[in-house]
Amino acid sequence: MASTTENREARKAPGSREPRLRAYALPAPFSRRATAAWAVIVGVLLAAGAFFMFDRLANGLGMAGATNAVPWGLWVVVYIWFSGLAGGLYLLSALVYLLRLPRFAPIARLSLGLSIVSLAVSMIFIGIDLGAIRHSLGTLLFFHWSSPLAWEIKAYVVFMAIAVVQFALVLLNDKRAAEAAADGDGDGAAGAGSADALRRRGNVNLAIRVLAGVGVATSFVGPPGGTGMFFAAVKTRGLWEGGITSVLFYVMAIVTAAAFLIVAYRLFARVRGAQPDAGVLVGLNRVLAASLFALAFCVFFQVAPALLSGDPAVAAAVQVMVAGPLAPLFWLGEIGLGLVAPAALLTVGALRSRGGRGAAIAGGAWAVAAALAAMVGVLALRYVLVVAGFSVPLLAGMPTPAYVPSVGEVMVALFVLGLAVGCYGLAVRLLPLERVGASEGEERLESAYAETVPDAGASSSGEGSWTKEVRDGSAA
Repeated sequence: MASTTENREARKAPGSREPRLRAYALPAPFSRRATAAWAVIVGVLLAAGAFFMFDRLANGLGMAGATNAVPWGLWVVVYIWFSGLAGGLYLLSALVYLLRLPRFAPIARLSLGLSIVSLAVSMIFIGIDLGAIRHSLGTLLFFHWSSPLAWEIKAYVVFMAIAVVQFALVLLNDKRAAEAAADGDGDGAAGAGSADALRRRGNVNLAIRVLAGVGVATSFVGPPGGTGMFFAAVKTRGLWEGGITSVLFYVMAIVTAAAFLIVAYRLFARVRGAQPDAGVLVGLNRVLAASLFALAFCVFFQVAPALLSGDPAVAAAVQVMVAGPLAPLFWLGEIGLGLVAPAALLTVGALRSRGGRGAAIAGGAWAVAAALAAMVGVLALRYVLVVAGFSVPLLAGMPTPAYVPSVGEVMVALFVLGLAVGCYGLAVRLLPLERVGASEGEERLESAYAETVPDAGASSSGEGSWTKEVRDGSAA
């Protein structure tokens, strides 16, 4: 943090020479304690699930609790959680790269980078659930226009390619901005070279904006909208069929991503020994609150019409959710942790921090608790939705299907979760995800955190230290 502050002070001092910046300005190394804690968490998760993961790869799906009647289980639930997270993170990054909202600039590339990692993790989970993993290659090679699964898989590939290219262009803009700064040190004037550099950065920003628009459009058939579209197309499952399912998946993705970023941004700032930007946290809290409100409406319109319809194929599944074996998870997990608790915690945090420094850094522990509760609640919602969908037998007279995750399923999920934690950590350590550069509206690379505690006047506005307008060329 000291080097960033020195760079800013050097620019402010009259007649001073600006220091030469590195092309990518990688973050400073984490402390040994943080690195050790991260390595221990990853190691424990991998060690706990290693034997079961080997069993899954060597002996197939026999160790799973899924059956012919309930073919989708825990791995599918976690897959759609991570794919929703990936889509939601990308949509939040589009607030900057597409809509040019400066408040969210400090977390734009963090959202974009972790979206790519989350999508890769979701692919691991669904690959494990597909049986013989080598056969999954066929889903990429063959296509049928009437298959929702074929459209979804192709959209996932396109979505991943767009996100990777977009992130590469963000890094390219960083490099060009650093080179322009280095050239400016030599002649001390803007000149034609600087004008050309600004034009090139403007062209790259335009390409990033176009890609962001295409990525958002692709999300309707990729993550997260494509997964909801696939569920809604399963006509034999009355609980899923209908337009509200796609909307529900989209809203769940926003809730998960906003909650995830509240926790991740605070955690990384704490590990860095830095101050998170209050404006970012206020914005994320508002996104989480608004998406929770929308999620409550989606859950209501999924449950209430089904109970009133009189259709046993739909009503029976909802009865399993609200009054059957899944009722504790529905009321305590989905409704309690997923909706009521986050809303109450956000409200208490907002009331207790009113008028404080940076709105008490946007809610403090109350906002973190709300975000954690929301993530767990959405996981419970996805589990209830998947399992309850299979709770009605397809043929009259057949026994009611039941599903309980096996120990092997849980341990394999922990193994892949260890891979996820390791990949998130490596991404943050090796890539400039905690930076704001030309693509996000800064003339050069800056830290994504505030160096100083904002004063009362700045904090009350909720904007923190980021009030610049984001333009296509750069924030000159």
